[in-house]
Amino acid sequence: MASSSTTQSRSIVSPKLYDVFISHRGPDVKDTLAKQLYDLLKERECKAFLDRKELQGGDSITSAIHNAICSSRVQIAIFSKGFAESSWCLDELVLMLQQTDAVFIPVFYDVEPKELRSTERGSYAAAFSDHQNKEKYRNNVPAWKEALASAAGISGYELSQHQHQDNLCEEIVSRVVQVVQEKEKSIPLHAAKYPVGLAELVQDFERSCSKTAGVVGIFGLGGSGKTTLGKELFNRKRSGYHTSCFLSDVRESHARGELHCLQSQLCKDLFPADQINISNVDQGIGVLKYRLGRARHLHFLIILDDIDDEHQLDALLPEGVLGLGSLVIITTRNQSVLRGADTSYKMKGMDEDHAKDLFCSHAFRGRDPPATYAKLVESFVRFCGGLPLSLIVLGAHVYSRDKHYWELELEKVKKIQPKDIMQRLKISFDGLDREEKQMFIDIACLFNKKKIWDLKSKAITIWKASGWSAEHAVQTLQDKCLIEVGWDKFEMHDHLRDLGRQIADDLGPPRLWRPELLRSVEAKGFERILAETKGRCFHSFYDSSLQTYITYFIAGTDLLWLEIKKLKFIPSWIPLRKLHILRVSNVEELWSTFQQQLQTNTQASFELRMLRIDQCPTLQKLPDLIGMFSHLEELEIDFSLEKTDISLVQSVKQLSNLRSLQLWSNEGEGSLFSGNFDLSKGRDSTNMDSSTSSRMDSLETIKLRGLRNISKLVISGEMCPRLRSLHVRWMENLKEMELKQLEKLNTLEVGKCDELETISGLSSLTGPQVFKINAHLHRLEHLAISGCRELQSIEGVEELAGLERLVIQMPEDGYAWVRKYIYGLRTLSVKTTILTQKAMSKASSKLNANLFSKVIDVQPLSEIERGGERITVEDEKFIECNHYICFACNIILCFFYRI
Repeated sequence: MASSSTTQSRSIVSPKLYDVFISHRGPDVKDTLAKQLYDLLKERECKAFLDRKELQGGDSITSAIHNAICSSRVQIAIFSKGFAESSWCLDELVLMLQQTDAVFIPVFYDVEPKELRSTERGSYAAAFSDHQNKEKYRNNVPAWKEALASAAGISGYELSQHQHQDNLCEEIVSRVVQVVQEKEKSIPLHAAKYPVGLAELVQDFERSCSKTAGVVGIFGLGGSGKTTLGKELFNRKRSGYHTSCFLSDVRESHARGELHCLQSQLCKDLFPADQINISNVDQGIGVLKYRLGRARHLHFLIILDDIDDEHQLDALLPEGVLGLGSLVIITTRNQSVLRGADTSYKMKGMDEDHAKDLFCSHAFRGRDPPATYAKLVESFVRFCGGLPLSLIVLGAHVYSRDKHYWELELEKVKKIQPKDIMQRLKISFDGLDREEKQMFIDIACLFNKKKIWDLKSKAITIWKASGWSAEHAVQTLQDKCLIEVGWDKFEMHDHLRDLGRQIADDLGPPRLWRPELLRSVEAKGFERILAETKGRCFHSFYDSSLQTYITYFIAGTDLLWLEIKKLKFIPSWIPLRKLHILRVSNVEELWSTFQQQLQTNTQASFELRMLRIDQCPTLQKLPDLIGMFSHLEELEIDFSLEKTDISLVQSVKQLSNLRSLQLWSNEGEGSLFSGNFDLSKGRDSTNMDSSTSSRMDSLETIKLRGLRNISKLVISGEMCPRLRSLHVRWMENLKEMELKQLEKLNTLEVGKCDELETISGLSSLTGPQVFKINAHLHRLEHLAISGCRELQSIEGVEELAGLERLVIQMPEDGYAWVRKYIYGLRTLSVKTTILTQKAMSKASSKLNANLFSKVIDVQPLSEIERGGERITVEDEKFIECNHYICFACNIILCFFYRI
């Protein structure tokens, strides 16, 4: 039998009491059909209202039945022969049909639908004749007749008392259960008690991730509003998909061993007609692959809330099973689980206005705060740092309290965070391994928001000294949204900082971070600090006894990091053996203490990894670095030296562990270097064993700046096989650069070398194959040349097949050079070429269609259209033309001119 239903907005709103209301005339069907339906619905966990037995003591019969009808999702009317005799049944029918958001199911029991349309004859004729004759019912008769006629027009079920009822009852109940489930799914998820700023948050999300299909990630700190945003997106988007599912608290379900239950829920929501029971995760993966694979033509909306492990994602979203029109949104604290996502959105802290509104909504239940509380409100909002969790918890905590309580609570939370905030934030901390926890605590206690030159590299060096896998751990902390990492600082939310500091005392080793303790140790001087410190401490202060500024890091009893300024020499009581980081400025005598401590134990070298020397003009010499610092990884020297008695280059060549070499001078000195700077194995060294320490096997970065007396730079892959980045700037007398077999070189930047004439080696191969395609620089992706007015030749540039980004900054008189240079690009597949300089104004008249059409075989600029607008290049007129695709060689020319 056919069935139909109409779903509209409910006309009478009341709280949900029942799933189903069964209207019937008791003497006809109470103990037969009505009871059978009632029992079957109860077995399927549908709450049904059958008769007065459902009423509680003291209930008004009229109001109770009224509420039951208005709250039910499904209305069943059993039209038996005696149905019309009951004014109760007729009144119920009228009210049931007014509930336009409910599904009405008529059951015609020994009655035909046509008998409901014509009450002057048939089974209901006598009853209506009787009602018409009774004054108290006379005014109700028209409404009753209209309701019966409407019910007759709705497709339902027909049966007689002589038919077998079991199958029909099962059919009715199955339909009811399906309707109830669909109705439950259509109820909006509760997103927030006070949805402050939620609409703006959704708009920002849509601007960043305007996708209706694919996989989208939402990541951020615990309590930042990820789930709230996910629920709101679910409520807004679900109507655009065939079926939808919101799986909440995936992480907790996984921890309880209930991941298979979520798989069952996913199948139940996406395929409501199927009865699928899943008993284990592996079975669930198989079922999901099969069911979703067969339904690739359908469009699903799936939201997976609080994923923190890739195994959870694999179990709930098997790879490659969803069709192109489905959308999956994943919320997580761990950004690393979103590697396969099409796009992702990072939660931000609430702005000050929204943060204040959210706090006040919970603290004053939506009312504007009294003027006397204004400063306290500002203090609480500032303390919460834009974190919705804290704003909600603390707002609710001070609700209905007096001003004195607010003041006490504000002072208390600055010392001890509320438990419910800490528990939520600690979830991510508990998921870290031992080393990651220690590094998190170090940042919270020692490094947070301290802006220090190259802090990330230095901190990683220190953590490695403790035997920790530092780079991986930093990335994990970043992925879990526990920290933000910059080149010169670490940052974390103040609540996470407080969490780390609370945990520090329990987890150990102790950290010395409290300002009052640091002030007390400052007065002792650095010598006593070294002798007495037990634990981990990072601090900068002015030592009055040494009359200098000192920055230091101590782990246990070992000094690992030292920065010191303006001393004649390093005191002998400073232990240098375990030192990993040393920076000295304006120190007259640096090496004597090292040599003295080396003599006490000649079997072990120093542990130094990072050495920076700057502004030390009175230093008399540089030591034999290989003898003292064989572990050195980063070397940076400012050559403001008056004189020296050793060739640094020859010493540097022996540093096989060196990863970064930076040599520079701001004063134009660099007298140490004159002539050639040679990091290669020349003809005089062909017999050297390439496997010995004479190779710089670890060197990845070279930066040379301001060494004005160098005329030739030679670097070879034999000497530096892993060199990836080379930067050369402000070398005024440099005439020639020779690069040999640098197979790993990825970035080459040359700037402000006024006398530079040639860059060779980009295509040089050993032996007679000099004109073949260069296999040695196929990894070069970034090439930048600027301010080299005498540059005449870049050998092999046309063969850089892997080049992705090219930056050319022309000098004032550089038109001829640019023409010659660009000519070499005709065979390349470069993604970006940038020509910049105010001097373009002088060359603009020459940058015409003829130049580019002949040189790189693209359609002339004068014929390129942008958005239907024809772009023309005219003399002395400057046009901004971003991202023009040159079809012949796939070059994007970006011209930044002033109009």
